[in-house]
Amino acid sequence: MSEWGGYILEDYQFEFERGARILDVGCGSGDQLIELQADGTRVFGIDIDLGSLAECRRRGLNVTAGQAEKLPFADASFDGILCKVALSYTDDRQTIAEFARILKPGGTAYIITHGAGYYLKYLFKGKALATRFYGLRSVVNTTFFSVTGKRLPGFLGDTIYQSESRLRRMYEANGLDLISARSSRGSFRRPVFIYHKLQR
Repeated sequence: MSEWGGYILEDYQFEFERGARILDVGCGSGDQLIELQADGTRVFGIDIDLGSLAECRRRGLNVTAGQAEKLPFADASFDGILCKVALSYTDDRQTIAEFARILKPGGTAYIITHGAGYYLKYLFKGKALATRFYGLRSVVNTTFFSVTGKRLPGFLGDTIYQSESRLRRMYEANGLDLISARSSRGSFRRPVFIYHKLQR
């Protein structure tokens, strides 16, 4: 079992209609693309990691390099979006605005992101000093961001965790409706993963 066993909602389903045009933001090596393709959707992936994109292409998947904050697609060009544990590594405000821009009216987005418990687990239960420091800088950066609206410079500010209230404010500001919200089992009474289904 992985270190996150028990924290992931194993029964969580992504429901898109057959033939729907779907974008996986932060697609990694393409495992989710393959599953969605098997369900009959037309899937596309985007990622900043060139090694992951090369693996996707080796697997015959349709992917492109790009940033979540500036998606290279036309307005209202996708029926659905999937973003699994990538939001925390982006400028989340710009990313959510981009999701709203490229979704068709009535389109669906699934966002799975890190809650505070994810980094608290690293901070207090990490086996290596580097792991604990990663948790610490993420917690400090998120606190700094919540007070100032800015991230710490350089790698210190590369990651923040999300909260239900912050996500809801971003959705509302961009005309996205929260259809369902779930959280995985918590660490230190804070959610490790947050699962949201949205509609434009």
